[in-house]
Amino acid sequence: AASASTPPRLSAPRAKQVRYFTLCYTAPTHVVHAAMVEAYKKCVLASLLATGEQPAQPKYTALPIQRYIKTGVPAYSELAEAFATRSPAELRSAITKHEATFARDRNLGLARQCVGALVRRSIRSLTQAYLTLSLADIAAAAQLESPAEAEGHVVAMVAAGDISATIDEPQGMVHFSESADAFDSPGAVAAMEASISGAIGVATKLQAMHAQLCADSQYLSRVMRERVQSRWEDDGMGMGK
Repeated sequence: AASASTPPRLSAPRAKQVRYFTLCYTAPTHVVHAAMVEAYKKCVLASLLATGEQPAQPKYTALPIQRYIKTGVPAYSELAEAFATRSPAELRSAITKHEATFARDRNLGLARQCVGALVRRSIRSLTQAYLTLSLADIAAAAQLESPAEAEGHVVAMVAAGDISATIDEPQGMVHFSESADAFDSPGAVAAMEASISGAIGVATKLQAMHAQLCADSQYLSRVMRERVQSRWEDDGMGMGK
């Protein structure tokens, strides 16, 4: 069996890369510079890995760059289009087709990482809709070749903290669960402290209300009357038996 209790890891480094690459290729210019083109290529790959989508092109992108992007980087455009189909087979086909281009640009490793990112994204989406799925169903939904391959991806994602799940190997079933926060980030620690502070505040208010009621003569008199009435009813029921 495999299980996890860590939260999904955010792709903050990738998101930061997307921002930096975007700043580079959208710099004001009247001509297309090689550095800007290379930045855009890496921006496409980093964005696919971080968000599963092509990078949003800012409106202030220089016109020469906008025109070049439309037709000048067909390998990366086709890669992004293949990723959008959510088909690992089509994505692999696009990578194979343009393998020489990616290798020349020294982006072949990043391009190949997109296949794993697509599979993980497909499996992660299943955790939002299902509590239990068979490995065969996961393989079919993620378009993998076999339940064994699906199990390998699930185990890897659990180990990485991407999802929280338990695998019932004899039954071939996967049970998804909400990820328990490990509180290993500043945001998580702040949320925990806020929750603790709120709980302490509620407890303080309850104690103050209890102290006030204990000093309220009308409340104490009513409680005593109810207790006496309850005893009379119990005695009456006992006499009737």
